[in-house]
Amino acid sequence: MFENLKKEAIIVTDEHLDKEEVLSRIIMAACKAFAISDCESILSAIIDRESKLSTGIGLGIAVPHCRSDKVQKIAIAVMLLSEGIEYNSVDGQPVKLIFLIISPLHDVQGHIAALSTISHAVSDEEARMRLINSKSEDELFANLTQIRSWE
Repeated sequence: MFENLKKEAIIVTDEHLDKEEVLSRIIMAACKAFAISDCESILSAIIDRESKLSTGIGLGIAVPHCRSDKVQKIAIAVMLLSEGIEYNSVDGQPVKLIFLIISPLHDVQGHIAALSTISHAVSDEEARMRLINSKSEDELFANLTQIRSWE
């Protein structure tokens, strides 16, 4: 599913950021890593989506997502916030791990599959804690690539 995950789209930070700063930072990383033009339209779509319903799914995880005509393949970026941020999650807990999904407009099934795959993978407590306890981009990337339920 995530064979095109790129290390350049992985961020680990201990900075104190708010939700909009986090979304902007992860979107910029995805745009740079996947050569996506018009990051502003992606940010606008994500913020619009968040204003309707938070993508904080609980257990310290958020999965902001959108579909866009700016991508031809699903692009995924991952951000780990060691301090966690207020995200208006369903369980009220701070979010530490964010998976951004940007899918092509025409790939509804792929978009839904990506959301499902991430939800399934992070529901495994051991895998989730290994990701959340990563100390660097390299370690997080390695831990992401080792999760078996991505298949």
